Amino acid sequence: MTSNVIRNPHGGFRNRSVEIPPGSRVLYISGQTATDENGMTPPDADTQADIVYARVVETLHEAGMDVTDVVKTNLYMVNPGDIGAIVKAGQKHFKGHTQAGTLVYVKALALPDVLIELEAVAAKKP
Repeated sequence: MTSNVIRNPHGGFRNRSVEIPPGSRVLYISGQTATDENGMTPPDADTQADIVYARVVETLHEAGMDVTDVVKTNLYMVNPGDIGAIVKAGQKHFKGHTQAGTLVYVKALALPDVLIELEAVAAKKP
């Protein structure tokens, strides 16, 4: 169980704030996309969302952390209609964990085929 303090005074969709206790290790995960080492990106949002969430989880595990340590995500999407893919991948990989979050619709991301980019911040008390 995380030692981060989650505050959601109004019961909204996402938490309004998450407090990181003093002395915690903090991990910043750069924006993850579904583009592979050969520059190939799957064409559909479902596959892209699954890959970006899986990459965040993999990075957390490499740092000795878990999804329960995620305190903030920033999600960038090109197509508002792809929100279902995000919800499905988030439920699959974050398993109900909630965090402070921001969702931004943008005209384009770094590469033309990239539809979704996810960055995260995690914190864990040693």
